[in-house]
This record gives sequence, structure tokens and C-alpha cells, in this order.
Amino acid sequence: MEVMRRLARWLSLLTACALLLSSTPASAEPAAKAEEQAEARTRYKKGLELYEEGAFEAALTELQRAYDLAPSYKILYNIALVHLQLNDHAGALRSFKKYLDDGGKKIDQKRRGEVEKELAKLQSRVASLELKVNVDGAEVSIDDLDVGETPLDAALVVNAGKRKLTVQKAGYGTVTKVIVVAGGDKKQLSLELKAGASSTPPAKGAGTARPSKPDKPESPAGPKRKVPWLWWGVTGGLAAGTAVAGVLTLSAQKDLDDKKKHPSGKDTLDDAAQKTRTLAVVTDVLLVGTVAAGGYATYLTFFKQPEDPSRDKSARLSVGVGPGSVSVAGRF
Repeated sequence: MEVMRRLARWLSLLTACALLLSSTPASAEPAAKAEEQAEARTRYKKGLELYEEGAFEAALTELQRAYDLAPSYKILYNIALVHLQLNDHAGALRSFKKYLDDGGKKIDQKRRGEVEKELAKLQSRVASLELKVNVDGAEVSIDDLDVGETPLDAALVVNAGKRKLTVQKAGYGTVTKVIVVAGGDKKQLSLELKAGASSTPPAKGAGTARPSKPDKPESPAGPKRKVPWLWWGVTGGLAAGTAVAGVLTLSAQKDLDDKKKHPSGKDTLDDAAQKTRTLAVVTDVLLVGTVAAGGYATYLTFFKQPEDPSRDKSARLSVGVGPGSVSVAGRF
């Protein structure tokens, strides 16, 4: 029973170590340009699968990423279909139009006729907004999505309903308007950005102006914290060893229990009991080492202050594992 209690403690602590290991930061390297085509194909396939599953938001993200990596008019058709499922009529209209423009003669007449019929339907479900701003180079967004910079080349196509329009540029006050448009509406709106102002009064009948919030000053970047990969590796190795020793201990305990149930010689029972005790001690020792190494790695990763170059970097930590004991010594 002592062995079983020891194993219960081992399992709970091993679970905690696994959680610590799973929270270590991971680094990702940017994909090489030679792999962009392959990534685009993978994302396109994933986007189609998500579309079939009804996960339209995720599907749109994957298809848009595939198009950004390897632009193709064929992907635009799928993107338009996802916009339709999301009831984003303006997005569907833009994607269908670009699909026809980019595809040109490569699109067969039957498909072109279908798309043109869909475009005619979408035209009655969106509104057109001609926006004029007194400052060039100002960023324009609709519902917090960037749509371009002033001066805009064409009227903005927006979904019917309540829309939030934001115009901003460094050195000028941000203007935010909320407008309500119906399908088929064609509106004209003029906005004025004022240098150094925090907001602009609303244009008559255009909606309600919302004062912008002053930008918060960025806090100075401190020294970067280094991830102690060596200590996390030691923790992982000890955790793996603990798991193996625990499994062997369970097996030895089961073998000992079987021998007690059936006639066995005293020497055989003693050997089985000794083997079980030895494996249990080894498991305990490895477990304590895992917890000690994991705790120190956690301290270095999340709690220790970044090193000051002017300080002595002679901090040391050593872990000693011996029969039935674990010792930890350090200097900071």
C-alpha cells in the first residue's frame, strides 16, 4: 500500500510537470519563399474542408491566406461564396467582381453568366458611399476593417444596416461616424480632419461623432528574458525517466501481488519485494529531480529578472541524484 500511495503522489506531481512543460514558449521561423506555393495549396484545401463543415469564418481566413500567398482568380470565387454564407454581401460583390476581372476569358460563359446574375442580386443589397476628406493619405476603415487611403479611387461598397466609418491620420484628430444605410442607397459624405484635434463635430445628418481616445504612450521595452532551454530539456528527460520507472514499479508490484496469491518460495517473494522497493525509490528520486528541475526552469522563465550586463554572471545551480536522495545547490 505504501507503494501505491507513493505512485499516487508521483502521478499528481508528474501531471503538474507536464503542465509546466506545455507552457514553455515556442519559436516559429518564417516559411521560405520556396514553400509559399505548398502552403497556399494546403491552406486552400483546409479552407474548403472548413467550408464543408460550416466553419465559414475560419474558412474565409484560410482561403484569404492562400490567395495572399499565391494569388489566383479561382480562389476569389471560393472567397466570394464564403462571404455569401456570412451574409457579407459587400465582400461577396467585391470578390465576384475581381474574379471576373482577373479571370477574363479563362472563365467559361456558363460560369460567367451565373456570377453576373449573382452580382445583379447583390447590387440591391449593398449601399454606395462616396467619401471626400480634406486630407490625403488618411486611413479609412468600415466597421474596424481597413478599406483604403484618401483620396479613394471609387465609392465604398458597404452592407446595408448600421455602419461605423473611421478616418484617421497621424497628427490629425480621428473622426468616427455611425451611419445607417439601406440596400441600393447612394450617399455622399464629406469629412474634415483637423490638425492636432482629438475629434471632429459630426456633419449634419451624417451620424454621431465619437471622440477618439488619445494614444497611450508605449512603455519602454525592457531587457528580453531568455528561455532556459537546457533546464527545460533536463526537466523533460527526468519526467520521461520518471514515467518509465513508474510503469516498471507498477509492473513489479503486480508481479509481487501475484506471487503472494500463489505458493512461492521465501527467496522468490523477497526478491520480488526488493525489486519493487528499489523501483519505487528510483521513481521517487527521479520525481523529486523532475520537480526540482521544472521548478527552477519555471523560475528562470517567468519570475527571474532579466540579467543586467553589469552584474556577475557566475550564478550556478547543481542537482545531485543519489540512492534515495536528491540534492540541489545553487549560487545567485
